[in-house]
Amino acid sequence: MSPKPFGDKDGGSKAAGAGGGQTTGGSSILGKLIGGQQVVGGKSKVPAYLNNELLERLRNTVVAMQRSPKVEVPPVSLSAFVEAAVEAAIEEAETRYNDGDRFPERPNSKLKTGPPVG
Repeated sequence: MSPKPFGDKDGGSKAAGAGGGQTTGGSSILGKLIGGQQVVGGKSKVPAYLNNELLERLRNTVVAMQRSPKVEVPPVSLSAFVEAAVEAAIEEAETRYNDGDRFPERPNSKLKTGPPVG
C-alpha cells in the first residue's frame, strides 16, 4: 500500500473518501462511518475519544512532521493526518477481513455510543 498524502494547502484531503460524497461536519470517511446528512464537499466532526497521552503524541507527531526537512509531504493539519491514518486503517481492515472489498453499508445510520454491551 502506497503512503497517502496528508491533505492540500486548502485544507481538503487529497485522499479519496469512502464512496465519494461527504457528510456535514468533519472527515468524509469518519462522517460516513458514524452517519450524518450527506452534503457534497462537507466535513463531519467525529465523536471519538483518545486517551490524553495518545492525543499529545498525535499533536507532537503532526507538529514535528510539519517542521522536519526529512518529511517530503508533511500533514497540513492534525485533521488531515488523522483522516489519512483512518483511511489507511480502513483499507487494511477491508483487505484483511473482507477480501479487499468495502464493508457493506450498516443497517442503521447511527452507531450506538457508550461502552460495549456484554
